[in-house]
Amino acid sequence: MPKVPLELSDYIIDFLHKDARALAACSQVCRAWTPAARFHLFRAVSLQDHTFASSFQCLLNGSPDLGRYVRELTVAKFVGAADMFVPPKHLASVEQSLPHVLSHLPHLRSLTLAHMDLKCMADLTMLRHPALTDVSLSYCQFTDFADIVDLANAFPCLEGLALSGLTWKDERRTPAARPIPSLRRLVLGREVDAERLFEWFVAAGLHATITDLAARCASERDTDLVGPFLKLAGPSLRSLDLDWSFTGDKTIDLPDTVSLAECTALESLKLQFPIHYSTSLPWVVSLLETLESPAIKMLALEIRLLGSVNALDWEELNRVLASPAYRSLGAFGVGVNLWPGVHKDVAEVGGIVRTQLAPLEERGVLRFSKI
Repeated sequence: MPKVPLELSDYIIDFLHKDARALAACSQVCRAWTPAARFHLFRAVSLQDHTFASSFQCLLNGSPDLGRYVRELTVAKFVGAADMFVPPKHLASVEQSLPHVLSHLPHLRSLTLAHMDLKCMADLTMLRHPALTDVSLSYCQFTDFADIVDLANAFPCLEGLALSGLTWKDERRTPAARPIPSLRRLVLGREVDAERLFEWFVAAGLHATITDLAARCASERDTDLVGPFLKLAGPSLRSLDLDWSFTGDKTIDLPDTVSLAECTALESLKLQFPIHYSTSLPWVVSLLETLESPAIKMLALEIRLLGSVNALDWEELNRVLASPAYRSLGAFGVGVNLWPGVHKDVAEVGGIVRTQLAPLEERGVLRFSKI
């Protein structure tokens, strides 16, 4: 029987990266095929309850080499019927298993923790990992706010940090606000105490290294926190994603605290926002007028449309985008998500957008899409 060259077999196995059953079969054909199959089988691992965590822990104990293939770990503890009961005593909880699991994953790069009760862990520095670069924490519970800071400090190579829905019981300990020199990407999502987080970011000097920032403003209080941080982080920012989720049937102006004037090296800007009935959005043009970055190449508006797209001042938008500040603009994207109740289809909305932004359409930089 002729032998298949290793380079060719690896190439073929790569095409099966989404077929777990086929990869499992390939891993048992011969030793030469095992590494390529395991690379895809174990590259991303998801643990959803104590049974998954315990089984994976046993697998690593029996075959420690498998841990070398894991690059992404998601631990998302969802509440289901099985969660109504206490795990058997011989099975550790998901949280208790986590330090042991992490210690067997030397090449792990991304860690996502969702809906985890981390109050049961006395020392979160037990999760320290020397190679992790991206951490996402969503709807996790902590004993003290300082525990969140300790956890972030436990990853010396941290480049990306995403936070949403975090809660804590106490604020008794003073957070160890140390710099994280490697941090480049910061994402702030829903339902977070932004005031405490921004105090930590500023105290630790995180604004000095961040190049990519995503933040959400749903109230004037949020803008009072995001605005000053933008001023501090502006000179280092290359990419900015603002979710401007103000609601209500009213005119929404740009608060005095928010400006892009300090974002002098910004290359990419995305604005996400809803358009409700009877809403006027002068803040969009006002914000874009504050930007003076010769490096800006990509601008995107992602609209959750319930009202009319004419809530935007198209004439003023064309005027601003024709100014010297946007001479390097290579792509202007408009994405629309039609909410129920909108009496137009995507094609009609797209036609309105292209008509209103005719100068950009003529320049060949306008991109319209459904989201």
